[in-house]
Amino acid sequence: MGKNGLEEKIIKLKTILGDLGSVVVAFSGGVDSTFLLAMAREVLGRNVLAITAASQMIPTFEIKEAKVIARRLKVKHKLIRTSPLENPELKYNPLDRCYICKKNLFTKFLNLADKYGYFYLV
Repeated sequence: MGKNGLEEKIIKLKTILGDLGSVVVAFSGGVDSTFLLAMAREVLGRNVLAITAASQMIPTFEIKEAKVIARRLKVKHKLIRTSPLENPELKYNPLDRCYICKKNLFTKFLNLADKYGYFYLV
């Protein structure tokens, strides 16, 4: 992909974000979600909320790093405490465990987005 292809994709992303008006970003602090959060902040200003899941399965340093990045980007940031290992659906390590975990997590994200008046989860 040439430089123009990348620029076109960034323009398309900014257009999509602008059309949404406000977003909640599922923010891990990794490269992908950091890029998305930065683009959302650039386009939507203060109409962006970052949500990070914190659980016994996520190293503390990753949570701290996500907090630092959100602060540097000047984005509102909320942590959701989760306990996926306490979920009875996951007790026997089913094949669809990733789906179950993500479904539960994103349900919490959507509830928080609704609570704070954000319309889209990205």
